[in-house]
Amino acid sequence: MSAAPVTTESVGPATPLDVQLRPVSAGLLRDAEQRALQILEEADRWVAVMLADTQRRSEALLESAREEGAAAARRSANRVVIDARREARERILRAQRGVYEQVRSFAQDQLNGLVGVPAAKDLNTRLASVARDRLGAKATVEVSKSGVGVIAVQGQRRIDLSCDTLVERELAELAPRIEELWS
Repeated sequence: MSAAPVTTESVGPATPLDVQLRPVSAGLLRDAEQRALQILEEADRWVAVMLADTQRRSEALLESAREEGAAAARRSANRVVIDARREARERILRAQRGVYEQVRSFAQDQLNGLVGVPAAKDLNTRLASVARDRLGAKATVEVSKSGVGVIAVQGQRRIDLSCDTLVERELAELAPRIEELWS
């Protein structure tokens, strides 16, 4: 920027003092104009520095905001993935539990289906023999409430070979093979 030169106009006839002061006035005016130009140039430089600094700081803030946004997005994505994995695992476990319960129910139904048929009496006789082998010949053996299976007692010892227990034991033995189905 530059300032327009300042001129002085006489309003009346020049006096000898006016004539003598003209060079001094002109010099002071030149000095004032130069100083004004210097001040304007300094102001322009200061404004340029401030604008550059403001631009640099705003770019740094923008970059920081982008990084924070990206980090927040990564955290959010990680939470979504973790939640999805947990939900998938829960669904798998529910499905596995459902299959296990179906197998258990099927086995239970098969044994309960023997109630009142000769096969139940044969099974109960064999189970009573197993119980007496383990507890001794004097063991008391009773048919379980369901009509399939037996419960034997000898003193403080007891063997439960009832329908429910037989199914649970069989499923426990089959557990490793059932686990392979999920792999």
